[in-house]
Amino acid sequence: MKLETTMFQLSERNQRMNKISSYLSIRKWIVITLFNLLIVGIFGLIMRLKFLFPIPWIDQKNLMHAHSHFAFSAWVSQALMIFLIMTVLGIKTNQILCRKYQHILWANWTVSIGMLISFSAAGYNLCSIILSFLSILVSYWFCFQLVRDLKSSTLPPAISILIKSALFFNIFSSLGTYFLAYLKVSHQLDPLKQLASVYFYLHFQYNGWFFFGCIALFASWLYKRTGKIPISPRFSLVYVMTVIPTYFLSVLWWKGLPLWLYIIIVITVGLQFVLWGTLAQRVVRLVRSNISLRLSPDTSKIWLCVLFAIFIKLILQGISVIPALSQQAYGFRPIVIAYLHLVLLVVISLFLIGYAFQICMLKIEKGIHYGVYGLLVGIFLNEFVLMLQGLGGFIHYSIRGTHHVLTVAAAIIVVSLYRITQTQLRK
Repeated sequence: MKLETTMFQLSERNQRMNKISSYLSIRKWIVITLFNLLIVGIFGLIMRLKFLFPIPWIDQKNLMHAHSHFAFSAWVSQALMIFLIMTVLGIKTNQILCRKYQHILWANWTVSIGMLISFSAAGYNLCSIILSFLSILVSYWFCFQLVRDLKSSTLPPAISILIKSALFFNIFSSLGTYFLAYLKVSHQLDPLKQLASVYFYLHFQYNGWFFFGCIALFASWLYKRTGKIPISPRFSLVYVMTVIPTYFLSVLWWKGLPLWLYIIIVITVGLQFVLWGTLAQRVVRLVRSNISLRLSPDTSKIWLCVLFAIFIKLILQGISVIPALSQQAYGFRPIVIAYLHLVLLVVISLFLIGYAFQICMLKIEKGIHYGVYGLLVGIFLNEFVLMLQGLGGFIHYSIRGTHHVLTVAAAIIVVSLYRITQTQLRK
C-alpha cells in the first residue's frame, strides 16, 4: 500500500513538472538563461571582493570552479542550445518549445545549478565530478538530438556544416576532461600533461563549440533576412579545418614539437586571419546592399565591440606563434585570464546578447539602454585592467589599484545585467 501511494505521488509530481515545462516558451527560456549570466557576474564580483576583504568562509578556488562551470553550461551552452533549436526547427520567439528539448534544457539547468552549489561548497569532490559528468552527458543528448533534426532542416549546406562542426567540437572537447580525470586517477601528476588537457577542453569549447555556434547563428540570421549567405560550404569546411591545428598554439612549450607541425600552425594562424578578413568584408558588402539588415542601436554597438575583439584575438594568436612569447603567455595566469575573458565575455557573450536583441528575443524596454551601455563600459574596463595586469607581469612590475578597479568593473557589469534582466521581467 505504501509503495502504491509513493508511486502515485511520484506520478503526480511528474505530471506537474510536465505541465510546468510545457508552458515555457523560447523567450522564457532565454530570460532564465540571462538570469544565469547575472549569477555568473555576481560570483565574479564576490571573487573580486575576496581580493580586497578577508572573507574566511569563502574559498576562492571553489568559487572560481563554480563560476567557470556555471558560465560554460548555464549561460553560453544553454543560450547556444536555445538559439540553435530555434534556427534548426524554425521556432519563433513566443512559441512553446517542444517537449524533448524542454527536457534537455531542464536537465542542463538542473545539473548546472547542482554544479554551482557543489563546487561552491566543496570544490572538486565526488558530487561535483558526477554532476560535471552528467553535464557532459546532457550536452551529448542535445548534440545527437539536434543532428537528427538537422537532417530534415532546409538550412543551406554552409550553415549546416557550421552547426554540425560546433556540435562535434562540443563533444570532442570532452576528451580533454576525460584525459585529465585519467591522469588524476592514475596519479600521474605531470603538470604539463594536466595543463595540456585543460587547454584541450578550453580550446575546442571556445574556438569550436562557442565560436562556430555563433557564426552559424549569424549566417542563419543573414540568410533569413536576405536569402543570401556570405559563405560557401567550402569556406565553412576550410575554416573548420583550422581549429585542430591552432590547438597546438596552447602547447608550443611542449618539448620535442616537430618542425613540420610548427610550420602547419603558422600557416593555419595566417589562414584564419585571411578567412576572417574575407568573411568580414563579405558581410559588410551584404549589409550595405540590403536595407532590411538594419541593426538596432543596441545591437550595432554590441556587435561592433565583438568585431573589434575578434581582430584582437586573431592578432594575439599571431603573436603567440613565437614560441618564447607563447611559453610566457600560456604559463602566466593573468595573461590566460585576460584572454579567456576576451573571448568568453566580449566575443561570445556580447554576440549572444546582441543576437537576442536583434531577433527580438530580448525586448527593448524603457531604460534598457543604460544597462547595455553600462555593460559595455564594465566589460571594457575589466579587459583593459586585465591587460595591464598581464603586461605588468611580463615586465615584473606590479601596478597598484588594479584589484580595486576590477572590483568596480565587476560591480558595473552586475548592476547592468540586473538592469537588463529586470526590464525583461516586465513583460
